[in-house]
Amino acid sequence: MNIDNFKEREQELQEARKLAEEATLKESFLANMSHEIRTPLNAIVGFSDLLAMPGNDYTEDDKKLFIDTIHTNNELLLKLVNDILDVSRIESGHMEFVIKPYSVKEMMDKIYQTFLVQIPRHLEFRYASDYDVMVNVDEGRLRQVITNFITNAVKFYSRRRHHYGMGSE
Repeated sequence: MNIDNFKEREQELQEARKLAEEATLKESFLANMSHEIRTPLNAIVGFSDLLAMPGNDYTEDDKKLFIDTIHTNNELLLKLVNDILDVSRIESGHMEFVIKPYSVKEMMDKIYQTFLVQIPRHLEFRYASDYDVMVNVDEGRLRQVITNFITNAVKFYSRRRHHYGMGSE
């Protein structure tokens, strides 16, 4: 037997495995980014629709809150798009973090307002903001994590309801 043939085939298999792993990683990255993009986009569209709704009786404070939520989610969406454009940095492991002190209450208030109109009516969405803590963190990254938790919880619960025949909304 010629061992060179085995070595060549082993090398071909290793290269094929590497290509498959890279394709899987890219697929996973794109799936995650599309998930990340939908949340702020849904908030922007939802709050814009509320503002544009004819005959709405929203107070000026409500309208300001809606506009602030739209701006916050617009900033998040722009950050996500910039992250996508920086794929080469992500792949090379040179991701930059901007660590600054942030108010957890302020961040959670914004997240709560964003999701308030997105959470299906059959779910109870509560938030307690009795105290505040300052943390040194990359606010955008932490916001992404919390947003993913909420989005995934809603999806999980909705799938569970559908799976057990409780309907879906």
